[in-house]
Amino acid sequence: MTKRLLLVVVAFACVVLANQDPERADAEGGTDHIYFNGKECRILTHPLNEFIAIHYAEWPFRPSSARPAYGNPPLYTYYIPKDGGGYLAYWSIRDSSLYLDSVTINSMSHTVPLVRNFYYSKKKDNRIVSVSIPPQEIVLNTSAEKRTVKNQKSEPLFADFVSDTIEFSCDWKGFGFVVNNGRVDSLPHIIFDGYNLNGKPRGVLKSHKKVSEKKKESERNRYEIIPKPYREFSSPFENYYKILDSLRIALDVKNSEEWLVPFREDSRFKWFEKLFNINAVKFGYGHPLFANDRGHSFYVSPKGDTPFKELLLGIKLDDNPVEPVKLFLKTIMAMRKNPSFEKWLRYKMPLMNYYQVYLGQGDSIIVLLESIDKDIVWKDVGMKGEYVGVLSFVNWVTPQYEFILSDNGDILVTWAHILKYELFFDVPFDENYYKRFGRFFGANMKRCNDFNFNVKITEANKNALFCDYLIIRHDGTIKYGPKSGDL
Repeated sequence: MTKRLLLVVVAFACVVLANQDPERADAEGGTDHIYFNGKECRILTHPLNEFIAIHYAEWPFRPSSARPAYGNPPLYTYYIPKDGGGYLAYWSIRDSSLYLDSVTINSMSHTVPLVRNFYYSKKKDNRIVSVSIPPQEIVLNTSAEKRTVKNQKSEPLFADFVSDTIEFSCDWKGFGFVVNNGRVDSLPHIIFDGYNLNGKPRGVLKSHKKVSEKKKESERNRYEIIPKPYREFSSPFENYYKILDSLRIALDVKNSEEWLVPFREDSRFKWFEKLFNINAVKFGYGHPLFANDRGHSFYVSPKGDTPFKELLLGIKLDDNPVEPVKLFLKTIMAMRKNPSFEKWLRYKMPLMNYYQVYLGQGDSIIVLLESIDKDIVWKDVGMKGEYVGVLSFVNWVTPQYEFILSDNGDILVTWAHILKYELFFDVPFDENYYKRFGRFFGANMKRCNDFNFNVKITEANKNALFCDYLIIRHDGTIKYGPKSGDL
């Protein structure tokens, strides 16, 4: 019950945070800022994204690996975007022209805590590692082929590739100006003054009229070309990410040494290190469903040919360190018995649009925040074989996908939050549902008799305990569970 309450509170906090974010920011994933009157201001439109959407076949910036809780500065650096993202850009106006001053990609340490009194000082966030991409590289070309990191000086770039209405927020006021081929047609002027309690601009001024008309015209031609999700091995900035990853891992490895000392006192731990490269260790489980359990989170890269770039495993100090090794090997064997699932994993991993991949096991299965004995679930849904464990793709707090593995290769999908333009076996994408809710649930397992979630009793589900799941059989076929009527 405590875990369920914790997740409900966290989910509520996410909704509150979402209402305070600028519109489109979460979907676009990149954040733009501008220096104006000596201050750093947040751009509400995304001029760099407009260029990317037109010129890149696939999103060139990796979705960032974490999104901090509300109040953890810098608030807009870390997004897990719907269609890609993960950059921080700064712009400026000089001589009636718009310049792109800098672009950085960022990653956050798993292990480094914030410096003391961080919120009351101007200290740099020590959890963050960054790599600068020279602005010239952004517009150099759009191909990943034969592109290498260049030792060129990062200088401001005249933004002749931008023709748009730019709006930004500074000191609770909104400003707007028009740019044509990098030239500023109208100096920034106030378009609204302050915000309402719901975070929306209030006091829209008449001077906004010219900007609004220009923006309305440009919106009709915007996003005709939608970027595909980021793929790890097709980005023209892949080499920059290799540097970024090495910086983050080096930082985490250094700060993990003290946690590893007591584990290495157990001679059995050598089997763990033979199978995994340990990227980071921190106290407390990193998976939200186990937030109250006392243990350590191991972020590891499996050695050998597997679909997994990094896995999160939880180990208690007094546990047998061979158990996670056995769990991983059983997972690989189960995965190999389901070729379509292994193929999907290899497709999914380079997309990098998830926070972490958790591998664990337990005596229960989470069904809509409720822990239910796995044997009850197994019997009701008709799973065959023996329970192996749970593989969960976590999108910051909640799972993006949750797979329950059987040793015969069958996969029970209790949760599938399918992102647009992302393949998920042969599950049809419901465009109308996506337009209504901004997402599509391929699976959202719940009790069939749970009236708290508008479950409708039908002839198909009246004798079933659980609804709205699916099973990926080892032969690649999909079995759909009973419908609740609310999907």
